[in-house]
Amino acid sequence: MEHADQLTRLARDCPQALPRAVITGDPCFDRIAANAVRRDRHRRALGVGDRKLVFVSSTWGRHALLASGGGLVTRLLAELPLDEYAVALAAHPNVWYGHGGLQLRLWLADAREAGLILIPPHAGWQGALIAADAVVGDHGSVTFYGAALGRPVLLASSGAELEELDPSSPTAELCRMLPRLDRYQGLLPQLEALMSGHVPAAYDSVTVRSVGHGGGDRLRRLAYDLMDFPPPGPAVPVTPLPEPAAEQVRPGALLVTAAVEPGGVIALRRYPAAPPRDPAADGPLDAHLVTWADELDRRLLESAAIIMREGDAPGWADEVLRRHPGCFMTAAITGERTATLTLRHGERLTVTGSPGLDAGHLPSAVYAWLVAGHPAKALRAGATVRLGDRHAEITLIDSPAG
Repeated sequence: MEHADQLTRLARDCPQALPRAVITGDPCFDRIAANAVRRDRHRRALGVGDRKLVFVSSTWGRHALLASGGGLVTRLLAELPLDEYAVALAAHPNVWYGHGGLQLRLWLADAREAGLILIPPHAGWQGALIAADAVVGDHGSVTFYGAALGRPVLLASSGAELEELDPSSPTAELCRMLPRLDRYQGLLPQLEALMSGHVPAAYDSVTVRSVGHGGGDRLRRLAYDLMDFPPPGPAVPVTPLPEPAAEQVRPGALLVTAAVEPGGVIALRRYPAAPPRDPAADGPLDAHLVTWADELDRRLLESAAIIMREGDAPGWADEVLRRHPGCFMTAAITGERTATLTLRHGERLTVTGSPGLDAGHLPSAVYAWLVAGHPAKALRAGATVRLGDRHAEITLIDSPAG
C-alpha cells in the first residue's frame, strides 16, 4: 500500500487481505522529489530557456485528457505565444502501446508541427514534470505528482473522471479541489490566472496522504525482510533521473502580432502558423505572417509579409520580391542576432539585436516600426523590443539612405 488511506479501503473491500498489507509509500514520487534540485538541468535538456513550460499529462481511457480533449494540445500551441511558453506532452504508456507510436504521432501531427515537445513513454516524463511551470492534466497519477511538487495544476479530463476513481481516494479529492480548464474560453488568460494566483502548498493536505513517506527505504527494508536478510550497509543514494529525450520540431511559419506602444516600445508576440485555428478562440487576429524561403506550403509562402533565409545571396531579395507581390520585406539572417532586410521599394537595412532577441525577431520588429509610420533611420538610436515580460534592444547599424 502507498499510504494509510489504502489500508482503510482495503479493510472495507477485502478485510481478509489486511493482515498481509504493508505501507511502502511511493518510491516513484520520492525519486522525483529528490531530483527536483536538478530542475535547471532538465529545462536545458528540453531547450525551453526562460519560457514557461506547460506540461500536459494524459492517462488512458475514455475520460482521459487526450480522449476527451477535443484538440486541447493543438489549441495550447496555437494560443500560447511561442517566445513566452513551451508545451510538452507525456501520454500514458497504454496510449502509446495501445494505439501505437505511429498513430499517436499522426493524431498529434498539427501540434508537433507547431512545436510540441513530445515526451517518449520509456523515460523523461519525470524530468519534464520537474521542469514544468504549470501542469494541465487529468485524473492520472502524473497530475497528482504535479500538485504534490507544488506546481499550478489545471484539470482537463472529461468531467466524469470520478466514475473511474474511488470517491474516498486522495486522487478523487484532489480532482474535486483543482480548478477545471474551461474549453470554451481562451487558454492563455486561464493559464496566466492560474500561475499568478497559485499557492504552492495549496494541495498539501491531500497529497501528503499519498506521497512523501520515504517509499524507497520502506520498500527496500520490506524486500530484505521477506528474504530474511539484514539490509546491507547504509541507505542507497538517490539515482539521477534520465534527462528528457524529447521529440521536438521548431515551427517554421509564424503569425506575429507587432505594435509600437507609447514610448516607442515594440511589442511582439509570435505564434505557430501551422495549427488550424478556431475562429471563435483567442488568438492573433491582427498579425503578419513570417516564413522561410524554403517553406513547402505554397499558401503560406504566397501570403507571407516577411520571407527569410539563412545567409544572403546576390539577387535573392529582388527575386523574392518580384515573385511574391504581397511580400513587404525579405530578411537574410546573417548572424545569431543580425539580419539584412530588403524592403519592397528597394531600401536595404542591416539591424542587430541585443541578447534576448534572435535574428528571427528583427524583421517583425522593423515591420512594426515602419507600419506605425516611424522612419527606419530613427532605429539608429535603438528601440526596445518587448517579448511578454522580457525586454531587449534592436539597433539599425547600416542603411544606404543614411
